[in-house]
Amino acid sequence: MANKQFSMSTDRGFYLVSTTLILVFIMLNFSLSLAHIQAQRIQRNDLDLNYLKTKITAENELDLFYIVLYESPAQLDFAPPCTNLMLDPNQLFIENDKMREYLLSGDFYLCVEKDGYFNVTMTLGYNGIEQLILQRRLVTIANPWVLHPITLFGL
Repeated sequence: MANKQFSMSTDRGFYLVSTTLILVFIMLNFSLSLAHIQAQRIQRNDLDLNYLKTKITAENELDLFYIVLYESPAQLDFAPPCTNLMLDPNQLFIENDKMREYLLSGDFYLCVEKDGYFNVTMTLGYNGIEQLILQRRLVTIANPWVLHPITLFGL
């Protein structure tokens, strides 16, 4: 009889230990899953924040580029005609002293759509591999000049 009681107590002890271990394992798995989901969420928020910072920087730099062109309108005479290529290397605007003064870091492309209408495109890299492209139409027949938005998208 004592042997049977010992066997039942051993079985019950084994059952309690194994159940406890299974619950601990499930809780650890759950905690690791939550930590992984949280890490992904933080990474995604960082990427979104980098995009928003880049978008604001691009808008500001495009405004400064407008000032550069407004202060030296003779540079518009050297703009090539627009082609079907958005980032045509022939349309790349050569950096000048005023751009260095304003610390413009993006690449600017300038081309003539028709007399008095220019296409201004700016590219700015972010997140290491992505590129933001901002495009505006510059109208110089109005006084003062006007920048009209065309598109804003990332590649």
